[in-house]
Amino acid sequence: MGYYIDLSKMSLNEFKENLKSRNLLPSQQILKKDVDKNFNVIKKQNIENLHQLQQALKTKNKVKEFSDLTGLTLDYLTILRREVNSYHPQPRKIKDFPGLSPSTKEKLEKKDIKTTPQLYQKVALKTDRDELKKELGFNEEEALVLAKICDVSRLRYVNPAFATLLLNSDFDTVEKIKNATPDELYQNLVKVNENKKYYKGRINPKDMEFLVNETLNVLLDVEY
Repeated sequence: MGYYIDLSKMSLNEFKENLKSRNLLPSQQILKKDVDKNFNVIKKQNIENLHQLQQALKTKNKVKEFSDLTGLTLDYLTILRREVNSYHPQPRKIKDFPGLSPSTKEKLEKKDIKTTPQLYQKVALKTDRDELKKELGFNEEEALVLAKICDVSRLRYVNPAFATLLLNSDFDTVEKIKNATPDELYQNLVKVNENKKYYKGRINPKDMEFLVNETLNVLLDVEY
């Protein structure tokens, strides 16, 4: 189990097909242009999975070296690197979750638990969650909220505000999101977020399709 997915288990071909099927932002459209040709060039460098690609593009210097080696442009590889790294999103800071009480944040802070990956190790399993409850004086409901925060925050682009919206909806775990249709998810979140109560951004139906698909990249290993 782990907060992040194992990039070595996503093949280069799977990653390519994900790019083909996604509605990318205008700035990302370069990733779809000549995608088969470009990925064949990458594969010739003995790169077979996403972890190997991430390592090949790990730094700006490596991106430059890879560009010189393959003939792929710096612009293309820079955007590709950003997309690869998005599969391991930045840790979310516990202090940024609006739904948690100041008391809860303070207790976690004192135990040096400041980010969702750190918290995940303490709440994903029931036995660990019970230990945290005893140690910090949380009740079962508070501990479950912490587990759900970590669970949904593993999905790409789910920030603290959107995670808080999910926690107040019918789809407060990765498993529930996985079993939802995009339309069910959209309708419920719009209703729960009436007057932008939790999330100030726009809730887009296409984004809900992306969110449901993203659950395929997350292990259902949080115990409830």
